Amino acid sequence: MFSKEDPISSAAEGATQGFLNWGKEEIKNWITKFKNRDLAFVNDNETIELVKEQRETGEWDLFKQYIKNKDYRILFQMGLSLRKLEKENKPYEPLKKKILKKYGRKGLQIAHFVQNKLFSRFYANLLERVNSSKQISLEIAEFLENLEKTVVFVSNVDKIETKTSEIIAKIQSGSPETFIISSSGSAKDACDTIKFQVIQKIDNYTYEEYNAPDKKIYFLNRVEELLN
Repeated sequence: MFSKEDPISSAAEGATQGFLNWGKEEIKNWITKFKNRDLAFVNDNETIELVKEQRETGEWDLFKQYIKNKDYRILFQMGLSLRKLEKENKPYEPLKKKILKKYGRKGLQIAHFVQNKLFSRFYANLLERVNSSKQISLEIAEFLENLEKTVVFVSNVDKIETKTSEIIAKIQSGSPETFIISSSGSAKDACDTIKFQVIQKIDNYTYEEYNAPDKKIYFLNRVEELLN
């Protein structure tokens, strides 16, 4: 996938020599990191415990049924953790930087997608048109793999015509099953206008709208052409 070198594995050769020089607390910390080696890049025991807590959530129980890819699973947990930190008004930028360093821009986008509750909305949208668990798994995996091409966040500094053209180009080049246009705060009105212009200029897509107090999300779903 796109994760980089495991810091625990790269340090394994020197571990034996390290134990000879470490005290009890250092050994304890190393063992903790080894047991949670997939999360070692976080490099903070408190945050690692927070991430592990997310494995008890209903959202995680749902996601893990469909996705077995290790990197996607970790990034999903990262997204839930970012959301938890944000909800508790705790700093989450340090964790975002670590995700970016480990998984790159694409990985951070996936975590951000989960943080903003877009996965749960996407899943609900998916259930309305897909019945097979196997097909759901395939569509979720494909969606995450192509997230940069299938999700656009509208900000209040975006120019409407430019953003509209960008979205139309992405849809026409890839014909995704689902395309998401998301916004929050003062950008919601611009999102409305952009959605309207996009729908007017593309064929074979319908849309569903989701509203929250501070968010607006449009799901553009591809429909098969009707036979004459």
